[in-house]
Amino acid sequence: MEKWLKPLAVLSTLVMFIVMVAGSLVTKTDSGLGCGNEWPLCNGKFVPEYTLASIVEYTHRLTTGIAGIIVVLFSVLSWRYYRGNREVRALAIFGLFFIVLESILGASAVIWPQSSPIMALHFGFSLLAYSGVFLLTLFVLQRDRMNSMVQSPVPPSFRKWIWWITGYAYAVVYLGAYVRHTGSSMACSDWPLCQGQVIPELSGQVGIHFAHRLAALLLAILLLGVLIYSIRTFKHTRRDLYGASIISFILVLVQVVSGGLVILYKLNLFATMFHSMVITVLFGIMCYMCLQSLKEPDNNGRPRE
Repeated sequence: MEKWLKPLAVLSTLVMFIVMVAGSLVTKTDSGLGCGNEWPLCNGKFVPEYTLASIVEYTHRLTTGIAGIIVVLFSVLSWRYYRGNREVRALAIFGLFFIVLESILGASAVIWPQSSPIMALHFGFSLLAYSGVFLLTLFVLQRDRMNSMVQSPVPPSFRKWIWWITGYAYAVVYLGAYVRHTGSSMACSDWPLCQGQVIPELSGQVGIHFAHRLAALLLAILLLGVLIYSIRTFKHTRRDLYGASIISFILVLVQVVSGGLVILYKLNLFATMFHSMVITVLFGIMCYMCLQSLKEPDNNGRPRE
């Protein structure tokens, strides 16, 4: 079983990442109803018509189904191989729960069109499903190196801080999805200014868009603080948190710049897709920091299960 577990872990994360990208493509191309108000059929057929909207939507459904099968297999095998490990059990349940939830929400959005706030949750639930699979994958891949990484406990203040920031990051992601679903993506048609102003009139779609910009800027500042603290505190004793803090800060900078490119290139498909890809990886890394902050070595220097 161990021979196949690590490749299966990588495959599971990869297919979940593809699901995230496919979901963003559906939103970007406005293909949510490419199969009409029918599910699981596509306009009454098992094989969709050859239109862009129907193919994009059907591909997303197919990818999600395949990903679900792979993730279920990976979760069950991990649970069996690491029998009794609470972390594995919790991550397996977490990932599977949100895969099912986002699938139900996606299907219901097709059959019964939802409001923008509800539709924005679809991306958020998909992101949580991806993060659960991603964390379980990292556990499987890092299991042999865990002792060397977890050499000291994390101060409670930092633990609370990183969990709070990650929760805030999720709110920023939700706000970004809300911007797309309310058609506010080009409410500020320039960048870094908005309507040629540092602070525009904060109403309607402009207010929604500008709020997302400010929230993203604050997230970058918060992750800069995490980076500085980690460099000073964890460089030699918690290489897991030290490395993750560096990656997180680099990714948030890339995310801010990619958001600007989305505006400057007028919602170019590749710029928009790249923007979604970066936040997916960034949020996964932040969730990893949250999980690792809970770990501390036991009296023998081994991480506690």
